[in-house]
Amino acid sequence: MLLILNILFLVLQLASMGVLGGFVNIPLLTLLVPLLCVINLVFFTIWMLRFQWPAMLFIGVLAISLQEWQLLYQFENRGIPTSKGLNVMSYNVRSFNRFKWLEDDNVSSSIESFVNETNADVICFQEFSKDQAPSFKDYPHQVFKPYVKDGKIGSSIISKYPLVNSKVISFEGSQNGGMQSDLIWKKDTLRFYNLHFESFRLNRADSLISSNYSEKIRRKLQAVFEIQKEQVSQFNTLSQSSPYPEVVCTDLNNNAFSLPYKLLSKSRVDSFTEGGTGLGATYYFSSLPLRIDFIFTSKALTVIDYDTHGVKLSDHRPISAKLNKG
Repeated sequence: MLLILNILFLVLQLASMGVLGGFVNIPLLTLLVPLLCVINLVFFTIWMLRFQWPAMLFIGVLAISLQEWQLLYQFENRGIPTSKGLNVMSYNVRSFNRFKWLEDDNVSSSIESFVNETNADVICFQEFSKDQAPSFKDYPHQVFKPYVKDGKIGSSIISKYPLVNSKVISFEGSQNGGMQSDLIWKKDTLRFYNLHFESFRLNRADSLISSNYSEKIRRKLQAVFEIQKEQVSQFNTLSQSSPYPEVVCTDLNNNAFSLPYKLLSKSRVDSFTEGGTGLGATYYFSSLPLRIDFIFTSKALTVIDYDTHGVKLSDHRPISAKLNKG
């Protein structure tokens, strides 16, 4: 019985990671990748302690899914150690605690202090509230674009370098959206996209790993996956006309095993896989560590370093990447 359960969970892991391709396509499983990996590691430990052959099953699965494991966990930083480069940060600030999710009246000023300490050159904010935002006086170039017309919440890019040709990116029928702006960096121009794709809009009572999980939640998530897929496809079409190397900072609201991620990363570099270390989790849902925030780049850019910051001033963790040309 234990062996049958082990085989079942190994197959589910392969399916959730997309190793089985189109043969098995269950989008909701992608959110459970971390949990399935832990379960199979427990099985592996049991077999190893018993010195029994089924331990080889996990090793075999690991071997055929090694590339997918690297989307979940990086064992070493493959970045290039150097002090030179453009420091880029992406951060969903949850409206600077506008709706008092945290019992802290100083979230806005704490985020400003954190940004100043990291000394990033460019920061892309999602869920940026104009009313709650600090001045960020160390950043002379600042652009804000609301998600909806005349809205107070949207995307913002602040920079130490000039920003030009800024435009709104709207997703029809959605409260989410984004913006684009061209950054003049030394003798180069880089096109920055700051995007916030469709949210799950689940509350604390919703769970994927408890008895509270229901058919209603499943349908809700499935609908969001479809909307995200359409939004990413819309963005990919838009970005094809870019004449410059691009940097895409995004709260994807989905992880690296999802179809929206695959569509977004198809012609781009995920900076975490090039310069990150560890899980790189940026969001925790029902205690599951998920990497749903990303910095993608054109292949014309080199990822020198990558970091997931531990600061807890939002429901998301900020991420940063150091980039260079060529």
